[in-house]
Amino acid sequence: MKARSVLTLLLAAQAGAVTVTPGPDAPRPIRPDTVSGFNLGNWMPVVEALPQLRALDTALLRWPGGNVGDENDLTPAGLQTLKTNWTLLGEPALIVQTRVFTRAGVGKASPADAAQAVRDARDKGLRVAYWEIGNEPNLYATNRSDPSWTPEKYCATVRAQRAAILAVDPAARIAGPAVSNPGEYLNEVIRRCGDALDLVTWHLYPTDGSAAPAAALASAEQATTSAEQVRALWADPATNPLGHLKPLNMAVTEYGLSWRTNKGRHLSDAVGGLWAAEATLRFSAAGASTAYFALMGTGNHGLLDEAGFPRFAYGTFHELAHYRGQTFSVQSDDPRVWVHAAQQGAVVTLFALNTADSTLPLTATLPGLSLIGAKAVTDEDVNADRPPRALNIRGPVALPPLSLTRLVFKAQP
Repeated sequence: MKARSVLTLLLAAQAGAVTVTPGPDAPRPIRPDTVSGFNLGNWMPVVEALPQLRALDTALLRWPGGNVGDENDLTPAGLQTLKTNWTLLGEPALIVQTRVFTRAGVGKASPADAAQAVRDARDKGLRVAYWEIGNEPNLYATNRSDPSWTPEKYCATVRAQRAAILAVDPAARIAGPAVSNPGEYLNEVIRRCGDALDLVTWHLYPTDGSAAPAAALASAEQATTSAEQVRALWADPATNPLGHLKPLNMAVTEYGLSWRTNKGRHLSDAVGGLWAAEATLRFSAAGASTAYFALMGTGNHGLLDEAGFPRFAYGTFHELAHYRGQTFSVQSDDPRVWVHAAQQGAVVTLFALNTADSTLPLTATLPGLSLIGAKAVTDEDVNADRPPRALNIRGPVALPPLSLTRLVFKAQP
């Protein structure tokens, strides 16, 4: 009976074994702004969490972040706070959102106001890579009871603000439309004013946090498909008659598994963190810059909670700060384990995302490379405020359930 039990366990282990081998794709440079970008808001106490935040190696910040830009003016005081936090975080690339929405005309959202923001930012020494015109205009009709915000009106606003901004800074670049999830609104904006956009932006929130874990995780595929859809729309003269000859630059300026700020499920848990990592790596593969929502302290959004404690997504983005250099193509023989790798010199870093709710043994067969270390981000360790756990690398590496593991290899002498 005892021998039969041992045999059963061995067969189960073999059935669940995962093998990673080299993939067929050619290497390509990894742009840090496609991996380590976040939304920053002036409500975030950046200075109180500097060691944790600096460890993320942030390459892109989008400000003022979300609906705040729809409801508040760009003021010199606000830009000064941005300057402080931007400097503390190492002066990464900046996307600054202009205001376009007002209620009863109250607020600074005119082309002249956008131009003044450019002057104020310049005076403060801020280096703005893109000025993003508005935030989620496709939701103004439903969320703000203003159905006047058609793609036609949005494009007229883009053209007016663009002209005013370029009059102040001829080298400025314009982004938009920052829609909430790609769809007909984005399609129509590209058709009407693709020529006025130097960076096409959208947001991705595939669920409200209520989906089953497997379905929620599977929605990471939308990162790939949304970028493919934008690329196809941009290149086609029929869908982008005015701008199809311009080079396409893309950015996802907000994303998260769930849009429900007041609900922690699939935002602050392991499922949300794994989805964020996989979506980020997929956007990176598509060549899209990214700004995860959010850097910290925004209800259940944020890598750190409002008290400054890390969430699972912090652990994953902390590990993704090692996704640098150029891609190293890998493939997994188990669809439950998603793999990506990067190479810098003699070192290859493999990320293995175990989406199963069970431990899976992984063997990486990468010729010419020796495994020298492995650490895993788990919900248990994050909740206990512990760092990633070191894993035994003698034999198959046991990937914990719902975890992200970073395995480091070095070229053999």
